[in-house]
Formats: sequence, structure tokens, C-alpha cells
Amino acid sequence: MHSVVLKNDAVGDLVHSVEAINNITTHSSNNKITVFLSNLSKNYSFLIKNPKVEIKILNYRLNFIEKIRLLFFLSKKDIKNVYILSPKKFYFFLPLLFRKKKFFALCINNIGNYKRPSLFLRKFLYKYEVNDREKIFKRKSTRYLQNKLTTEGNVVSKGFNINVDKSDVINKYLPDNYIYFHFKKKIFNQLDWKIKQLDLLFNEFGKYTKNIILTKDIEVDNNNKLFSQKFNTYNYKTEEFIDRKKNILFLDNIVGQDLFNVIKYSKKVVAFHGMMTNLGFLLNKPVLDLFHCNINSWEDYRRYRNSFYEFKPKYNDYDFIIPKKNMEKTIAKIKFSLKKCLKN
Repeated sequence: MHSVVLKNDAVGDLVHSVEAINNITTHSSNNKITVFLSNLSKNYSFLIKNPKVEIKILNYRLNFIEKIRLLFFLSKKDIKNVYILSPKKFYFFLPLLFRKKKFFALCINNIGNYKRPSLFLRKFLYKYEVNDREKIFKRKSTRYLQNKLTTEGNVVSKGFNINVDKSDVINKYLPDNYIYFHFKKKIFNQLDWKIKQLDLLFNEFGKYTKNIILTKDIEVDNNNKLFSQKFNTYNYKTEEFIDRKKNILFLDNIVGQDLFNVIKYSKKVVAFHGMMTNLGFLLNKPVLDLFHCNINSWEDYRRYRNSFYEFKPKYNDYDFIIPKKNMEKTIAKIKFSLKKCLKN
């Protein structure tokens, strides 16, 4: 028997599905499982590495040819179960075409009585869970809902460990005792933070750790040059190391397993809410989530509140703050979390 998992999403969303996919691979008697990932998350396929699993790559937004190919693929007789973990509209029409297959799905309710899929299409799903964004009160995370969807008897899985071998680069350059920080240009600009504010932040980190590891989004901009001129740097594209005798190491163009291990072996993860904080909680690392909110309307408030409920982890070492434009005020807010580093 063959199962298919549709998960062509961003990396952060993939992280919230890893445990559910693990449920499918370990708790089923299926001989083969095909997982469709997106081109955005293909470098992180190691998160679901399993002898049963075959990885296939789709675009984040399926084009016409990909939809046709997917239809032909699902027409195989040995495919019995299909898990829709990326709630894209096209996927919810598949149960109409393949009535003999069992479809499991994460569905969405939203404000204005919006439903994806419609109540009519939900009748063709074998089992589904609803991420109810219409509600503004506290609710279950998407991680919990997907675990419930993929676990027999509605028993939520307790998680699992992921071990990835260290590369030669990580073994050579990664220091001990460091705080990991991910720079996100878009949010820095929204907060009107400059290099001065970054220095203030790193000075505060230095009170609690010997070293700092810095990464940034993969898009090349003027910060690549600025960071490489200011800090120790290893560039993954050029394979060049620059030693500026600093306690801050900038890992330029890092992705995949090395990025995963940088997070895994850190003393603490400090980053704006997203992929890095998600990977941190997957590894159960101490995390300080800088949950930036730009609220100008009631709709903005609901959107941020929903995001918080959908993705907020629950464990003692996860902290979050809403950063301020004033860096001194932000530092005052993060000290409670950084002090935990001294206890580790």
C-alpha cells in the first residue's frame, strides 16, 4: 500500500508538519510513502529522511503541467491514502476524482464564513481537522492538529529526535558556547534598526555568551558585504573564511543541514518569528522569538493573533517578546530570557 503526502510549503510550515509526517512513516504499515515538498523546502528534506520515503519536488504554487502530472501520479492503483497537509485549493478537488482513495486533510475556516474547502467538498474527505482562524480565542496549533490527523485514536505523538552529521565546515569553524541570531532585513527596516542597533544587541548577547553566530536571509544585499567587512565570515558559495579576530561569526549563504546544526548546537536561538524559531522549537532549543507586529487595524490584530496561536510552541525554554523600535527598550525586555543562558 502506498501513501502520498502533499506538503509543498515554505520551510517554516514544513517544520510544523515534520512530526505528522513522522507519524505516517512510523505508525502505518505502508510499504512506500511519497512526500511532495516545494522548491523552497527541498534543502530540508533530511528532516523526514526515512527508507520508506521518496521525495518529489513541486513549485510552491503549482503550474498547469504540475497539476496534470500530479493527477496522473495519483491515478496509480496502489495509492490508498493521501494526506493534504498544505491546504491549497486545488488539492481539495482531488477526492472528487479519486473516490476509492482515503483523503486526510488540514482544512481552514476564516472570518467572513470563509471555508477551505467548502462544507460540500469536506464530505469527500475520509478524515479532517480544522484550523479555525475565525475564532480569536486560544486554540490548538497547526502542529497539534496535524498530529491528531495522522495518529490513530487521536493520540498526539510525543515527538522524535533528528540527528544530522556535522560537515567539515561546521566542525572547523563552529565555536562552543554561542548565541545564534538570524538577521531579517525586512523587519530591521520596519523597526528602523541600523548597524548601531545590531551592535547594541550583540553587546548585550556578549554578557551571556562567549560567541555569536550570525546568519541572514539568502537574498544578496549590501548587508552581505557590510557583515563580511565587520565580522569573522565564512562564505558557503566561495568557500572562503575571513578572520577578523572577532567573537562574531557571520555564516554567509548557509542553508540546509549546516544551518540546522548551527541551530542544534547553539546555546540559544534569537530570531524574528519564522523559519529559524520553528527549527529551534523542533529541536527543543531555548528560543527567544522576536514576534514583530505592525498593527494598524482590527484585521491586522486578528492576523497576528491567529499566527501566534497557530505556531506558538509550548515548552519552558520558549520565550517571546514584541520588539520595540527603541533598541534600549527591546534590550530591557529580552534580559529575562538571556539570563537563562547563565544557567545552562
